[in-house]
Amino acid sequence: MSFDRRLPSLSRMSLRLAQSGRNAALTATAVLLFAAAANAAQITPEKQPEPADVCPALSHIVSSADFKKLRDEPAAKLPGVDPVEDCRASSHSYDCTFRAHWEADGFVNDPLEEIGADIAACFPNVVHDLNTPTRQHFIVKTADRRVSVTASVQGQNELRLRIAR
Repeated sequence: MSFDRRLPSLSRMSLRLAQSGRNAALTATAVLLFAAAANAAQITPEKQPEPADVCPALSHIVSSADFKKLRDEPAAKLPGVDPVEDCRASSHSYDCTFRAHWEADGFVNDPLEEIGADIAACFPNVVHDLNTPTRQHFIVKTADRRVSVTASVQGQNELRLRIAR
């Protein structure tokens, strides 16, 4: 067979080789992309749990007509607080001592500042009238009353929250 007659079959074979090379290149690219995505997924840090939301419990406590009844109400449970063991209640005050179990939200590392920021954020009509390294005091104004909310340091990561009318 002469070279002239072989030329079309050689060009077809070179075309097949080029196509298989392109397919191999595409396959290699896909494998590399998959490996990069798997590696990125492994080095992406796990999402940290959200800090406990104290607003619903604080709002429920502040709006309570009788603090004595709060022991039996799950809506009044602050994160990390056992109302039966850690809180004292009378008709006019609610006083809890607890360890700060929730993590800081990335902006504040001090548990007292964290609870103070939560109190300030929870209520639309709040006056923050005292801010020291060991004590924060707020007045929450409602339609029919003023409620005093005091957060203070009791020990390392131990806080006291006192709510009174």
